[in-house]
Amino acid sequence: MSVPKYPGLSEEVEENYETAETMDPELYRATTDGDILEFVRAMEHVAVEHHDPPATCVQLGPQKTTVLHIATSFGHHEIVKLICKDLSFLVADKNARGDTALHIAARAGDLLMVQLLIHSDYKEGGLGEKNEKGNTALHEALRCGHEEVALILIKKNPNMLYSLNKEGKSLLYLAAEAGFVTIAKLLLENPVGNYNVGGKTENKSPVFAAILGRNIDVLNLLWERDQSSFQLRSGNGKNPLHVAVCTEHTDGVNFLLNKHHYFAYQKDKRGFFPIHSAAQKGFIDIIKLILHNRPDTRELLATRGQNILHIAARSGKYKIVEFMLKMPELEKLINEKDADGNTPLHLATIYGYPKLVYTLIRDERVILELVNNNHQTALDIAAEHMELEMASFQKRLTWMALRVIRAPQARQTKNFKSASFRVGNQTEKESWNDKINVFLLVATVVVTVTFTAGFTIPGGYDNTNPDQGITTMLEKVKFQVFVICDTLAMYSSISVAVILLGAQLGDTSYTHVALKLAVPLLGIALAMMSIAFMAGVYLVVSKLSWLANVVLFMGTNFVIALTVLLIPLCFIGLSNYRVYYYIYYYPLLLVLYTVGT
Repeated sequence: MSVPKYPGLSEEVEENYETAETMDPELYRATTDGDILEFVRAMEHVAVEHHDPPATCVQLGPQKTTVLHIATSFGHHEIVKLICKDLSFLVADKNARGDTALHIAARAGDLLMVQLLIHSDYKEGGLGEKNEKGNTALHEALRCGHEEVALILIKKNPNMLYSLNKEGKSLLYLAAEAGFVTIAKLLLENPVGNYNVGGKTENKSPVFAAILGRNIDVLNLLWERDQSSFQLRSGNGKNPLHVAVCTEHTDGVNFLLNKHHYFAYQKDKRGFFPIHSAAQKGFIDIIKLILHNRPDTRELLATRGQNILHIAARSGKYKIVEFMLKMPELEKLINEKDADGNTPLHLATIYGYPKLVYTLIRDERVILELVNNNHQTALDIAAEHMELEMASFQKRLTWMALRVIRAPQARQTKNFKSASFRVGNQTEKESWNDKINVFLLVATVVVTVTFTAGFTIPGGYDNTNPDQGITTMLEKVKFQVFVICDTLAMYSSISVAVILLGAQLGDTSYTHVALKLAVPLLGIALAMMSIAFMAGVYLVVSKLSWLANVVLFMGTNFVIALTVLLIPLCFIGLSNYRVYYYIYYYPLLLVLYTVGT
């Protein structure tokens, strides 16, 4: 049995070891430094060592780079000129990436270097050579935005044929993408890179390149020379107007609508017309432009019979929905149903966009009583989300927004109790036990902190008779606030602990009641503890007025923010009395405007 030479490494790995090429260090150093005398001396020295004439001695670096690659990349024109004269065969040599020296010079936009290479004695400096990406030097020049270099390469051999690179990009595509009108004209007028895909969509269209590059002049040129290329579609079925819309290229959209308005009435593979793509992206200016040019596009329906307001609602674009609601001509879309019977409000509720839901429900024209094909109002859908899953924060806020304006339900279960408090199968029981434990832990921490604060009061105690053991700051208002709030926080958290301990006894019917009571009590405890801390710190630093005011300002703002978050999260939905909804309305409104959607 053979033993591996190196334990822990397989024999297969050992067999794959390779030794990289290496160049003579003096020659490499002279080439990178651009010292032509040292370069010549180093070349002669290498030739002597290898018993070869200098004109045939080739040294390769680790990436299979020749001295010509290195001198070109460092921009040493004199050395390149010498090599092109005496070692012209190196012009065709490629490095590990398939690049010739001309590729490197074109990519760098070095005009003089390109001229030196293409005027060498070797086949026009390797003009048609391709690298591993299928790019010639002309491809590289266009891709990197070097117009003058590209013009020189084209003029060197105007009749040379160029194929697509491995990305499927032609020279015309690259010129259109870069916005080179002059080069685009040259490519359209002669066989160089002539683009003809025979109606195929898998190749990249120069029309799309001009749109993506926001080059309206090139787009106009392509329209004048070859309008048939505008009929090509992308792989996902998008026409040029779709592409212009999705990139928010306003000038391109305007150009295409004026030249060929039928683009606005063509669907992509998703079933979207261009105006639906604009609604999905939330591009208000594009929507306005399309509606101004083709007002009847507002009637176009996408997949599942959805209008532009449906698409904007399901995408969560509340700003564009606000814009559409202000347009009288779009009024009939507000309560329109799709193939599933969903209105925009239904879709906003389904996808859980609370700010968008609020935007819709505050519009008096939105009919809250409308039901979809499942006989559900928007509140029914929100309630179902709460019943079937642990609702996300966004969906919980969506439900709250609908509850706070007392949206109607179509189902008979109008006395809905949040499933945030429901306990069903064994898995759900375990999940809720974990959550009860978290509440219990927080409550225990609050009890500990407030209990400790009650006996380490600010200012300490009076040790003189007859007031021994009495706090020194008893008469201070802030101290009284501290004591009251600390006491409330402690007893509230103790109540939470006792209630939740009862919920752990296994009585599932008690879990709902326990959480219904514990959550608001824990919120009160946290708020009171925050106020107690603020009062206590203010008291001990009160002699330094600016610091006391800073503490008071910071603490007050924090307590307000905490209250704004706690009120809707703890109380909304737990009561059906109308007065509660007036109390909760503005805190909920503030929460809605702090969330992203």
